[in-house]
Amino acid sequence: MKNRRGFSLVELVTVVAIIATLLTIATLDFSSWSRKAQIERQTRELFADLNKARMDSVFMKRRHKIVMQPNGYTFFRFSSADENRTTGGTIIETRTVSYQMTKENGSSSIADRIFEFDTRGFTNDLDTIRINPAGTAAQVDCIVVHTARTNLGKIESNACVLK
Repeated sequence: MKNRRGFSLVELVTVVAIIATLLTIATLDFSSWSRKAQIERQTRELFADLNKARMDSVFMKRRHKIVMQPNGYTFFRFSSADENRTTGGTIIETRTVSYQMTKENGSSSIADRIFEFDTRGFTNDLDTIRINPAGTAAQVDCIVVHTARTNLGKIESNACVLK
């Protein structure tokens, strides 16, 4: 019995239990971190797309609109001022989203909401878009569309605080 080498079964089970606990904690943290990053990505992509529609209206001297849908949004470009404002326009692109979008209070859907930009880049379609679920650690999770600009923000107490 001299120079016994190796680990006892109790020591091995203890080490495996510690490793399993650490992996469980890491997986939970990664899941919440991943959701936070996806919400921020979706918010920033929508923000960029709204600004692109606004800028394309100015540079091309054509009206553009973005129509919100339950699972995404669609870009339209008008070829003339006479086109029907509700059904006219050429579809440029359609995007799908992972997280639900609602109005600022979080209770009503943003689906069928239209943001139309005139040839000067202005809009009368003022609203706040919230990317759900709120209450995550995401730095930005809402967008405020103003007449001449669009801002990113964070939902705090059911209001979008601009960043």
